[in-house]
This record gives sequence, C-alpha cells and structure tokens, in this order.
Amino acid sequence: MKITEIFTPFDTPTVTYVERGEHKFEARLRDAYDIPKMVLSLSGPSKSGKTVLVKKVVPEENIITISGASLSTADDLWIKALRWMDVPSTTAKSTEQASSKSLSGSVNSGVSFLAKAEVTAGGELAKSTGSSEVSTYEYVSMEDVAREIAGSDYVVFIDDFHYIRPELRSDVGRQIKAAAEAGIRIFTASVPHRSDDVVRSNPELRGRVVALDLPYWSEHELSQIAEKGFAELKVSLGDGIYRRLAAEAFGSPQLMQSICLSLCQVLGYRSPLTELMTLNDLPDGAFNDAMLATSSFADFSKLVSALHIGAKTRGTERKIHSFSDATKGDVYRAVLLAITLEPASLSLPYDEILSRVKGICIGDAPVGSSINSSLEQMVAIGEDISPGTNPIAWDGDRLDITDPYFLFYLRNSDKLSLLAR
Repeated sequence: MKITEIFTPFDTPTVTYVERGEHKFEARLRDAYDIPKMVLSLSGPSKSGKTVLVKKVVPEENIITISGASLSTADDLWIKALRWMDVPSTTAKSTEQASSKSLSGSVNSGVSFLAKAEVTAGGELAKSTGSSEVSTYEYVSMEDVAREIAGSDYVVFIDDFHYIRPELRSDVGRQIKAAAEAGIRIFTASVPHRSDDVVRSNPELRGRVVALDLPYWSEHELSQIAEKGFAELKVSLGDGIYRRLAAEAFGSPQLMQSICLSLCQVLGYRSPLTELMTLNDLPDGAFNDAMLATSSFADFSKLVSALHIGAKTRGTERKIHSFSDATKGDVYRAVLLAITLEPASLSLPYDEILSRVKGICIGDAPVGSSINSSLEQMVAIGEDISPGTNPIAWDGDRLDITDPYFLFYLRNSDKLSLLAR
C-alpha cells in the first residue's frame, strides 16, 4: 500500500479506521438507521469524523449528501437529491403551430403541420410550414423524491445543517418532517453548539429525531490512528512520539491523519518497509518539519493576517509591546501569541488569556479592557473574512476555537513569524 492509502485525511480510512469502542457510535447509528421514519441528528466538532462514521455504517453509494450551505430554497433539497439520482427535475412541453402556403403565394388555412405538401383545390402545389415553442416546467417536490427512494436503504444526508440560512430553516424543517413521514431516511450533521437546530427548525420533529453527539477524540483514540498506520508501514515509534503527535491534532482524527501522512513524507516512507524498524525518537527537526508541512493542509493565511492587523483605528496610535519571542507588536499580536502557548487548548477562559498575555510581554502588557475589545473585533473580522465558517467565538468570558486546523495553523505555520517582520 502507498502511504496515501494508509493515512487518508480526505477519504474514508480503512487501515487506520478507529472504532471508538466505549461510545458504541457505530452500533447506535445502525440502530437509528433501522428505525423507519426516524430522523438522525449527528453533532460534533468540526473535523471530528461525523461523515466518516456515516460512511462506515451506510454504504457510500446509498448516501445522497447535500450541503446545508448550498440550499437557496427549501425545494433545493429535493432538486439536488434528484440530480444525485440522475432523475430529471424539469419537463419540457412543446406547442406547435402550422400553416400552408401555395407555391403561388396564396395561404390555405387548416393544413396539418405534419403534411409536407398537398395539392390545392385550384390544382396548385401547396407546402406546409410550422413553428414550435418549448416551455420548461419545474415539477420537483418531496413527493417526487419519495417515489424514487421512500422505504429504501438510501439516505438523504444534510451535512453542515447549521449553515442553512436562518430564514430557510423553518421551511426545511417542515420538509424534513414530511419526508420522514413519507419514508425517506434523513440524516443531518451539525456542530455541537447548533445541535438542536433540526428540532428548533420544526418543533413537531421533537420525538422523531434521534440525537447522536460525537465529542472530540481523546489523545488515546488519536494515538491509535498512528499506531495502526505505522504498524502497516512496519515502523514502530515510541509511545511518547504517538502522544506528541496526538496532542497536536486537538481532538480531530482528520488532522491526525494529515500529521501522520506528513511525518511519513518527512521520514522518507512512501510504502511499507521489508523489515520492522523501531524509532524510539525522531531525527532532529523531523517533528517540526512535519508540523510545518501539515500546516499547508489548512491555509488560514488571509484570516491570520487580518487578525494580526486588527480593526482600523481612528487617529489613535496603538501601543506597541515587546514579547518573549523577541518580536514587537500591538494587542492583536499579543492575543494571537497567547493562543499558541502551551498547553494548547481550543477553549480558553478570559483569565487564562489575560495571564498568558502578561506572561509573553516584556515590560508593560495590554490591559484587560484592551484584550476584551480586541477579541470582540477579532470575531467581527473573522466573520467578515469567513462568513458562516468563522473559526473563533468570544462571549466575553471564554474564547472558543471551533476549527482545530485554525489552532494548528497558528501554532505550526510560519505565518506569525513572517508577520512580525
């Protein structure tokens, strides 16, 4: 096998698939799949393996995946489903008009459009002419999809349900209820803090929705991805290396796959070895090189640059601080550097951020009100750069990073170093 078949960041893993046994997610998903007319709502952090779990239980050829962000109207749900099934969603109706002209120029009415020519009463040869007009009619509805797949093993999987525009959710919720009643299997996926969006879209769905919540992966679970993959390569790494790799994946199995793939490339492994090799420690620089290479899988350069610049000021010079990494910058750089410190975390309370900022400053540090204001502005900047997919959230008490790749990029790319210049 090639390493790209062993470590698969963007495909369903085979060798490196880890069944999170203690949670029994596969069994719970199968049980929900078997209940007729039931809606399954999956929730979990970004890149936590929701789609992979669905593909492990439902044959991939039976999954009709539709992104919530792609819906402009509630009917788009069924238009896209029919398109996936290669069933036409429009019909054309033709209207025809005909006339006949004699060769001498006189017109005889009532001649069939299909007649190519005829002899007039006066003995002249007459020739028919005609025109047609085609009109296209949309006939898509939930009933059309139900006629195709109701009661079958096919699943309409609405991924990123939380990206559906607020004004559409009620209509989509009503469509989902009607579809479930008609026997169409419906799965949805969303992030944890929006896990109840399906029921909120239509309260009548309450009692019909099975909720399955997937938490972030533990470092032990992530380590198993590395252990399985490197065992297939006939490479044995020390337990400390596995834990170190898992710590940088921040609960994301997809990110762990990317990290392991990059490490293989840095170490020069492209396929399994002929004999077992044991590495109790990595060569100098290999870990950092692998982390830097992995950061290219998630390019947040535009967002980080905008956050580093911060909000526009109105004639007021920002105070510049000196930092422990021998760079200088304002409060925005101070906050970004604070986020990257050990122990890395996707959720930081205000007091922890304040303490970290003070710790990295040499001399005066930004005051609390300045840090709070900068965090509010950073969320606004993030929403402007990445509307609907902003990876940072701040409620005045806690900073949450909703995309593990963003934290990884901050810590392991060279972007902050380049910006300091």
